[in-house]
Order: sequence, then structure tokens, then C-alpha cells
Amino acid sequence: MKFGATVFLATAAFSFFSSAHAAACTEGGPRPAWIDSPETVTDQHFFAAGVSDSALVPLSERIATAKQNALKSLSEMIQVSVKNAFVLEQTSRKSWGSEFTDSNLSSVTQTSTEASLRNVEIIDTWEDPKSCDMWLRARVSKADVEKGKQEGLSKMLFAAMKANAEIAQNDTQSLDKRLAATEAAQDALSRIAFEFVKDPGSADYYQKLLGGLKASLQRAKDKLQQAQSDLREADLLVAEAGMQTSENERAKRLTRATILYKTLLANHNAGIPDMFGPGDLLFKLGEVELQRRSPCGARNYFQQAQDSAQLIDRREIARKKAETLACSADDMEKTLWRQYFEGRPVTLLCYFKAGKDAGSWLKACDGLNNVIRPLGAEVEFRNKPLTAAQLTAMTQGEMPDMLRQEGLLLAVVASGQMASRVDRDPQSRGRDYQFDGAMASLLVENGEVVFSDRFKGTTGWNPISADMVMDVLGINVVKRWQSKFSKFLNQDMKQ
Repeated sequence: MKFGATVFLATAAFSFFSSAHAAACTEGGPRPAWIDSPETVTDQHFFAAGVSDSALVPLSERIATAKQNALKSLSEMIQVSVKNAFVLEQTSRKSWGSEFTDSNLSSVTQTSTEASLRNVEIIDTWEDPKSCDMWLRARVSKADVEKGKQEGLSKMLFAAMKANAEIAQNDTQSLDKRLAATEAAQDALSRIAFEFVKDPGSADYYQKLLGGLKASLQRAKDKLQQAQSDLREADLLVAEAGMQTSENERAKRLTRATILYKTLLANHNAGIPDMFGPGDLLFKLGEVELQRRSPCGARNYFQQAQDSAQLIDRREIARKKAETLACSADDMEKTLWRQYFEGRPVTLLCYFKAGKDAGSWLKACDGLNNVIRPLGAEVEFRNKPLTAAQLTAMTQGEMPDMLRQEGLLLAVVASGQMASRVDRDPQSRGRDYQFDGAMASLLVENGEVVFSDRFKGTTGWNPISADMVMDVLGINVVKRWQSKFSKFLNQDMKQ
């Protein structure tokens, strides 16, 4: 009897539940076509549908579940589209360092998808009158997806650009690696939409930063490659010189090799890692001087080599070679002059002001040219007038900023008054001329004064002309410079 009552109660409960469930279903109208094609793509939108088959929960929860499932389907569709687009774009770009890894591809795809789904629209719902399944249709515009792609890609590329920029600015890295990193950073920069990036810098700022960095690194690489080429050429010239039977051809090759070694030493005075140290070049120059039969020149270079850093340590060899070489004081002085100017570009600047007259001091420049050109200097002249301020500065042994330049500049200047008087010789009706003022000679290397000689004086009376006064003065000033500079060279060698 109890058993029958239990069966009756259970049956009654089930009948009540079925009735309540049936009452919850509504007439959803005809079955929409999109139910059978839940995921579609048009020219303007991505469409996806979601369903909730939990008929026993409240309507709001069923709609929320259907929406969540629709968004999941949309998300998967967008992820495929985004990933394919990124991979396709990447295959057309070969810049070092810009390849997508699995990790950052996954990250940018996720970021892009999340950004794309911010503007999802729910455009339709339908409830199955038989099963009470709740269907929901959602869409997102392709414009929003594209914007999401740009946002995700821009954030990833910005991080890649910053990382490559750090490598490019790291002077402990090789030039090739730094240049490659710069190019990768520039490649990334060209694809960044900065409206999606939170950074105080702008595209223009980074373009200038990376452009300047690349230009600087390229110059450094070009300079390095030129150094490698010059070193190979110099070594080859020395080897060829040893095989020449013509003394003239031998001398040509040794002179050219000397110029190349000295240029390398001037441009890379600390050496180049894994290529040469300054002592290596000085040792090579010493060997060249031996081939030129210049014991003074060889001794000078070997003495310098034994106190300089070398990639191949031959300091003891240099010391022994220097000890065995002897030369007279006169020969050493001639050698020092030749070694200082040989193969070096030198700009000559000679200017005077004598009262109202001012201009290029031709006689002084002729004298300087006759001294240094036979030593192998590559001479050019600067004939532009000096301002009063520039002339004053130079007579005081200073180099005006506007006149600073790379390389050597040798200057002789004079500033003063030209006096005149009637010739005291009663048989002459002419005039005598005399200069009184300040004079200076300066040697400037890469904008810095390395030697200066300043003095004031008065010439004797000249019965010919004021021009003759300046010509004679120019000859004497050059002679004074030779004497003073010779002492400078000898003192510099001793130091």
C-alpha cells in the first residue's frame, strides 16, 4: 500500500514538471535560416550563433549562456582570421628580428581578438518551440576586427621595436648586430599605429632616433670596412715593395704604405679590437722605415711601438731593434719633420692686416708650402678673409670656433700698423716703410691648437714698398716657425 502511494506521488510530480516545462516554451516563429548556418562571413561582418539548451533555468540565464557561446564562436572565427593575416604579412617581410614566434603570435592574436569583440551586436534571437533551446545571433563588423588587428599588432611591434632599439644602442654588441637591430626596429616602426600605444614618444620621435642611430652605425661600419681595406692594401704594398727591382717603384709603394698606416693610426689611435693596436701599426711603420733605409725613422717608430698597446705583443722586439739603430741629430730632425707631415692633408692659412691694408699673406704661405710639401704633405690653401675678431684671437694663439676643422691647419698671421716716412737719404725722394704689430704661427689638429708661437715686433725701415716689408716679414716669420716647431717635434719625441 505504501509502495503504490509512492508511485502515484512520483508520477504526479513528473506530470507537474512536464506541464511547467511545456508552459515555458514560446512560439518562436519559423526557424530562421541562420540556425542552419550559424557561422558566416560577409563583406561587412562576421556572424556567429550561440545556443542554450538549459530549459530549466530562468530566461535571462539562458540568453546569457547563448550569448557567451555566440561570443566564443565569434572569437574563434576572428582568431583564425587574425592569425592568417599576420602570418601572410610576415611571409612578405624578411627584416631580421621581426619574425613572429609562436608565443608572440598567440599573444597578439589574443589581444586583437579581445579588442575586436568590444563592439559586438546581438541582432536576433529564436526559441525552439519544441525543445525550448534558446538561440542567439551576434555579429561584429570587419572594420572593428581590422581595428583590433591593428591594436594587437601595434602593441606587439612596439615592444619589439623597443627591444631592438636597446640592442642597437648597446655598444658592447657587434656593429652588424646593432645595424640589424636598427633595421628591425625601423621595420616594426613602419607598421605601428601609435593611437593604440601608451608611450610619450611619437612616430616622428622614433623615426629621428632610429634614423640617426642607423646613420651613425653605418658610418662606423663604413669606417671599419675602410680600415680593413686600407690595412690589407698597405700590407700588400710593403710585400710588393720587397720584390721590386726598380728603386722608384719600390719607393712609391713604401710611401703609399706609410701614408695608409699613418692614416689608420690617426683615425683609430686606440686601435680596432681584433684588427690592430696602435703599437702594431707603429711596428709596421718601423719596418717600412728600415726598407726605406732610414734608421732614424725606424728607431723613432720602434721606440714608440714598445710603449704602445699591441694586438700581437712585439714590444720586446721593438725595444731591441730601437737599441741597435743609430742616427745623427740632424738625420733624426729631418726624419721627425717628414714623419709628421708625410701623407697628411694640411690647410695653409696666411693673413695679415697692416693699417688699412689686409689680405692673404702670400709670401708667408709660399714659405710654408715650400717647407712641408717636399715632406709629402697634401697642401691646400684657405684664402677667405678673416674678421677682426678672428684675427685678434689668432694673434693671441687661439683658434676661433668658426675656423675649426678636421685634419691639420697651419696658420701664420700678423696684425698691426704700417708706418711710413720720407727717406732720410738726401739723394732719394722716396719713402721708407715699417711694420709694427703682433704675429703668430699656429698648428691646429682637429680643431685643437697643438703648437703656437706668438710675438710682437717692429721691422726695419724698407725703402722699396709696404708690400716688400710684408714679404720680408713673411720669410722671417716662417724661418722662426721652423726653428720653434723643430724644438717642439724633438720635445714631443722625448715625451
